[in-house]
Amino acid sequence: MSKKRKRISRRRLAGQRVLAHVSMHNLETGEYKPVTAARRYIAEAGLVPPALLHVRRNEHTTDRFFWGEKGLFSAQYAEENHFLFPSLRTIVDGIGEDKLFEGLDLAADDWEEMEEYEYAFV
Repeated sequence: MSKKRKRISRRRLAGQRVLAHVSMHNLETGEYKPVTAARRYIAEAGLVPPALLHVRRNEHTTDRFFWGEKGLFSAQYAEENHFLFPSLRTIVDGIGEDKLFEGLDLAADDWEEMEEYEYAFV
């Protein structure tokens, strides 16, 4: 019996395309937990949002974080809710929604859901 493939939401795919335009930093956890290592790196490097942090726990596991103007979030949350972050919105506006989301076929209900959160950009 073949394994059923998990479907990635169109909203998350759109977020992945937006995050592809954000600077990425790779680091090791060292003696700290992944989120602590990420916070220490942000403070030491003086990172300005937006940024993606790939924190390597061991040879098999890497945690992904998004450093935004509102704090540190999981990269998956940022992908699914990219429209909530003003810095990501400026990236979308700079590139253009049509060009950035070309071929994604975002349904009307996806855009309606995103527009409900439009207050986050004020």
